[in-house]
Order: sequence, then C-alpha cells, then structure tokens
Amino acid sequence: MKRAVRRSGKKNQKSNFEERFASMVSEYHKAKEILDSMVEGTAEYVKQKKICDNLFASAERFVNANS
Repeated sequence: MKRAVRRSGKKNQKSNFEERFASMVSEYHKAKEILDSMVEGTAEYVKQKKICDNLFASAERFVNANS
C-alpha cells in the first residue's frame, strides 16, 4: 500500500507571510500619514509617534522571526 504524499506548505506559508506583512505595512503607513499631518511637539503628536514606533517595531520583529 502506498503512503500518501505530503505536500510542502512553504508556498502557503509564504503567501500568508506576504499577506500579513502587507497588512502591517499598510497599517503603519496610515498611522504615519496621520502623524505627518499633526503639529510636532503636541501631546497628540507624541501619542501618535509612539503608535507608529510600536507598529514599526512589530513589523520588524515579524520579519526577523519569519526569515
């Protein structure tokens, strides 16, 4: 009796990685756009900058973990 052939899931993993990373990048760009429209030095600016920094760090960790 033949064994079932297992197919590699790398293609699925790759497309899933690309989709998730594209989503993270678009979220970062939206936050960065909002940040660029704000006046520098205000409390709202500092809060938005922190959000942008967190999004960027999250994307960077995601890339490092999956490469």
